[in-house]
Amino acid sequence: MSVNVRYSRGVWVCDISTRIAGKRQRSIKAFGAGSKAKAAAQAYAEEIAPQAKTGKYWERQEATFRDMWAQYEMHVLASPDLRPSTAADYRAIGRLYLLPHLGERLLNDIDKTAILDMKAALQSAPGAKAAGEEGSGKPLSPRSVAKVLILGGSVWRHGRDHYKIATNPFADVKKPRAAKRQPYILDAGEIAKLRAALDVPVERLLIELTLTTGLRSGEVRGLTWDSVDLEGKRLFIERQANRRGEEAATKTETSVRPIPVPAYLIPELKRWKLACPLTARGLVFPGEPNAQGERNPIDADILLRNILRRALRRAGLPPLRFHDLRHMAGTLMHEAGVPLKRAQEILGHASERTTLAIYTHSMRRTHDDSADKIAALAGLSAPPSDLGNNWETIDSIESQEVGVSDCFTGSPGRIRTADQRINSPSLYH
Repeated sequence: MSVNVRYSRGVWVCDISTRIAGKRQRSIKAFGAGSKAKAAAQAYAEEIAPQAKTGKYWERQEATFRDMWAQYEMHVLASPDLRPSTAADYRAIGRLYLLPHLGERLLNDIDKTAILDMKAALQSAPGAKAAGEEGSGKPLSPRSVAKVLILGGSVWRHGRDHYKIATNPFADVKKPRAAKRQPYILDAGEIAKLRAALDVPVERLLIELTLTTGLRSGEVRGLTWDSVDLEGKRLFIERQANRRGEEAATKTETSVRPIPVPAYLIPELKRWKLACPLTARGLVFPGEPNAQGERNPIDADILLRNILRRALRRAGLPPLRFHDLRHMAGTLMHEAGVPLKRAQEILGHASERTTLAIYTHSMRRTHDDSADKIAALAGLSAPPSDLGNNWETIDSIESQEVGVSDCFTGSPGRIRTADQRINSPSLYH
């Protein structure tokens, strides 16, 4: 076995050769001209010499990224420690993006430039889907491109020891950052409009339950009747439904929690329990029956597009994500004076920081007259006559709470036709 650094045809190269099972193996890597290229070639020779003595180095010469992905899939994605939904997401990213761009390339040929080329293609190519799959017609979002690059780096780190690779070409490629999206928070009047537009009682029940409890989409879809305490006016969240409608563990350990239910929804839940189609799991919100006549949890896309966004269009309101209802619940908790720690427990957040980030939505939309009060105390302006020395804001929590509660307890949220539909048990079927 030999590892030599030499100057050949105007560039410095590292020439590695050996014999394995009587067959000569040779690899030549060029580093360019100049003293820096020479130093890089010498450093590479020192690094690679111990590896060149083993078969792993020569195995790498013929290994492709697809081989490395197969190792990752076998050792990581098949592990019981990884959530099934997470493993499914990673497999989809590999199948749709990493393998089409890098799958057949030799590991030795994949460098920072190759990763930059893939990043540029993902950010510009419409759809960016694998052959035979229907794409959106739009390039990937910055957040999705970042997820592809992060997973690629994880795959490479996992395979680095097996293939004796010193560097990770994903490491030096900057991940695109998506602009932080501020959720649109409906006020009490807009909530009343949304409620009036939900003309199917069970759909209105589903949305209002989410808006007043802060349940996640999977928690709503996986909710079962044995987790609903109608007499105690609370829910017990222990499981959720994943995207495929299968029963799954909650997002985190803190997601297992009891949640209070507003009293006005209890009669609605009782009526719906009598009319709700029976399912093997006792689902509160089952979907349509499949070919076998079985009912799984309501589909996530139906929840968003057919129920929420359809009602938003009818009400003349901007489109929202279903998860935005959870942000609204946190905002309403703040405006109702719920302590931060209690809100964290109800929402099932792992830390108060997450809850506080939601609470700031409420803080931004509340009128802040603190500067006027400071100026008045300093004698620079006359204090507003209706404020006195009270440091509560003009739009006090109490006044906002009244407005929010009005849209759930009847007028002005209810309309006559909606009330008639709710009071007609036959319409729940």
